[in-house]
Amino acid sequence: MIRAAFFDIDGTLVSLRTKVYPPSAKQALERLREKGVLCYVATGRSKFEIASEHLLDGLQFDGLLTNNGQDAYSADGELLYGTPIDPTEVARILEWVEQNGCACWMVSGEKNVLNFCNERVMEAMEAIHTRLPKTGPLQPMLKQPVYKIVMFLRREEMAAPMALAPTSRMTQWFDYGCDIISRDGGKASAMLEILSRHNILPAESIAFGDSENDIEMLRTAGIGVAMGNATPECLAAADYVTADCDADGLQKALEHFGLI
Repeated sequence: MIRAAFFDIDGTLVSLRTKVYPPSAKQALERLREKGVLCYVATGRSKFEIASEHLLDGLQFDGLLTNNGQDAYSADGELLYGTPIDPTEVARILEWVEQNGCACWMVSGEKNVLNFCNERVMEAMEAIHTRLPKTGPLQPMLKQPVYKIVMFLRREEMAAPMALAPTSRMTQWFDYGCDIISRDGGKASAMLEILSRHNILPAESIAFGDSENDIEMLRTAGIGVAMGNATPECLAAADYVTADCDADGLQKALEHFGLI
């Protein structure tokens, strides 16, 4: 029996083409929650992005797993779980960023700051239909727990900064968009924490995603569903492949498994 469901946002709940969720997704979530299934967002985005972009307006969830699962919140905003990056490693990465003139975006539980904007930043943010974050100095971010560091670099360019962060790991979401997160974090870790709080087994959960940062979540859930628009790696990790986000894939998968 499925008792909890976890949903990525971009390309899963929300169309990358239209920047809004299809009506079928809203209807499916409402029917799922009516059946008593707990529903959580599990996204690489921060809570600031979700709010400022109005991505989930009109949808009801039992909580949010944000920044690739580095922090998790109840429906009313209470912090339930957090795995910040080691502050020593944050400081080392920031020093490298300043020495190398790299565009960098840091996210804590209270604020998010981009050091400067360049063409890479603009193209990456356009790809996920997100307005540019507020720009400013990153040094003040060292005074608070940092949950995610976004580096606007290609995968092969990440070797140097990652060498400075041995207890962290990387996940990629764009050609030159890479997130550094705590090695102990991730969507699967946050998902397991939430399930444990409700005495729900992983086998009693279903998860939906479409990209690299969803793979571990799909493998951990009892049923891992990849959207038809998912990356090849994500498709390979799934138990079931549904239609594209724009073709009502979420609703079709929930109907396929008899959950709605």
